[in-house]
Amino acid sequence: MQNKHILKIVVIIFIAVSFSGCIHRFKLKSEPSVRVLLHSGLNNITLSSDDNIIIETNGMRGKSPSYAVWKIRYEAGVLSAHMGNKYVKNIGDYVSFFPEHPWGTIYFEGRGYKGKIEFRILNDKMIVIDNIPIESYLKGVVPYEIGNLSIDKIEAVKAQAVAARTYVIRKLENSRNKYCDVYSDIRDQVYKGVMENSNVVDMACDATRGVILTYKNRPIDAKYSSTCGGVTADARELWTNKKIPYLTPVIDAKSFLIFKGKPFCSASRYSNWTINYSKEELFKILKKNLQKLTGKSENDIGDIKSVVITKRGPSRRVIEMIVYSGAGEFRIEKNNVRMLLKNDTEPSKSLPSTLFTMETQGNKIKIIGKGYGHGAGMCQYGAMGMAEKGYNYKDILKHYYRGVHLEKVY
Repeated sequence: MQNKHILKIVVIIFIAVSFSGCIHRFKLKSEPSVRVLLHSGLNNITLSSDDNIIIETNGMRGKSPSYAVWKIRYEAGVLSAHMGNKYVKNIGDYVSFFPEHPWGTIYFEGRGYKGKIEFRILNDKMIVIDNIPIESYLKGVVPYEIGNLSIDKIEAVKAQAVAARTYVIRKLENSRNKYCDVYSDIRDQVYKGVMENSNVVDMACDATRGVILTYKNRPIDAKYSSTCGGVTADARELWTNKKIPYLTPVIDAKSFLIFKGKPFCSASRYSNWTINYSKEELFKILKKNLQKLTGKSENDIGDIKSVVITKRGPSRRVIEMIVYSGAGEFRIEKNNVRMLLKNDTEPSKSLPSTLFTMETQGNKIKIIGKGYGHGAGMCQYGAMGMAEKGYNYKDILKHYYRGVHLEKVY
C-alpha cells in the first residue's frame, strides 16, 4: 500500500515537471538595443561629446578628442562631416558617431544622448537615429512620459519603466523598418535623451531591469495614458474589434461608480473637466474637422444642424457620434471622436478624452467629462495615486493590466 502511495507521488511529480518544461517562457539572450528616429529632414547638425568620439563610415573607423565640434551636412543628396578643416572622406549615405566609453554622451540640438548616433539618407532626406541599449533608452523615456517624480512615487515610476520596456520590446519583435524601430514622439514613446538630476528614474529603471509584462508568454501591447477618469478604456472602444483581455475596463479605485466616488487619478486636473461652446463655435469646429476626417469639401458637408452621441462602449466611453448637416449625416467612430472635437484655434478646449456627456441649453453646449488621453491600459495619474497609498509597482501593473505576468527576460 505504501509503495503504491509513493508511486502515485512520483507520477504526479513527473507529470508536473514534464508540463512545466513544456511552458515556453519569453526570454532574450541579452539586453537588446533599439533604433530611435530622432529627426528627419534636417540639413545641418552640429554635435560634440564629453568623451572621445568614434566615427564610423563605410567600414572605416576614426577617433576625435572630447569636445571636438563636428558639423554634419546633407546637400544635393550627399552627406558630409567635418571638424574644423578636417573632413571625413567617402561618407556616401551613412556615418555614425558614438562615445568611446559607456559614460560618454553625445550632444546636439540642445540635448544629450547615449548610444550610437547614426546619420543616413532616406527618401532624399537626412535622418538621425539613436542606436541605444534599451535600459539607457528607458532613462530618456520614463521622465518624459510620467514625469521626474519624487521618491515617494517611485513605485509608479517603476511601473512606468516596466510598461515602457514592454512596449519597446514588443515593437522590436514586430519591427520591419530597415533603419529604425520606434519614433521619439507620441507616435510611440516620447524620448528626449539624457535628463539631468533624474535619480528616481534611474533607480526605478535599475530596480526593474529586464522586467516586462507578458500574456500567454508574449510581451503585451502595454498601452498607457495620462488620466483614465475613473475607469480605463476597452481596446475595442479605440483601435480594434478584437477583445484584448488585458486591455479591458478596470475601475480605478477600491470602490468606484462612474461619475461618483474618488478614483486613484483624482489628483489630475483632468480628473473632471468641462468645456463650454456656443452652437456656432462648436458647429464651426465640427465642419472643419469633418473635412479632415472625410476628405470632403466644405460645400459637400453643408451647414451643421446638430450632433448627437449614439453609442457607448464597455467603459461608457463614446464610440460613435453622428453629425447631421444639410448634406446628410456623418458617422464618426472610436478614436476619431476626439479628432472630431479637436480645437486647433484653442487647444485647451480640445476634447481631452471620450469619457463625456453633452448638455444643450438654448444656444449653449456644455461638454462634461473625465480623463485625458485614450484611457487604455495603465493610468499614469492613477499609478501615482496608488504609489502614494502604498501599492508597489507589481500591484499597480496587475491592477491595470489584468491577467498578465511579470517576467525578467534578460
